[in-house]
Amino acid sequence: MEKIIDFSEQLKGGWYVLSIIGRMDTNTAPKAEDKIKFALADHLKIALNLGDLNYISSAGLRVLLRVAKIANKEDKDIVICGAKGMVQEILDDFDIEGFYTVYKSVDDLE
Repeated sequence: MEKIIDFSEQLKGGWYVLSIIGRMDTNTAPKAEDKIKFALADHLKIALNLGDLNYISSAGLRVLLRVAKIANKEDKDIVICGAKGMVQEILDDFDIEGFYTVYKSVDDLE
């Protein structure tokens, strides 16, 4: 199975929503990190929609930690939305809510 990642973007009520699609692993995490960092450079409120992310490895978790640290340092809002299945279980095990506000879906953004 080829390891792929893709992205889609939208604006929703003042939030820049970056949907991460596919897998965030050792091979794809650098691309995801670059994409999120570009979003942080241009927007004050970023929502990472993980609803179509079907796998995340420790490399992907490290990306989420690094970009959360950048957002905090730059006083920007970054949240996670829509994680489900195995991805949600991994984020729960990692206690991602210690670093991010987590929403069930993009529709829950305030």
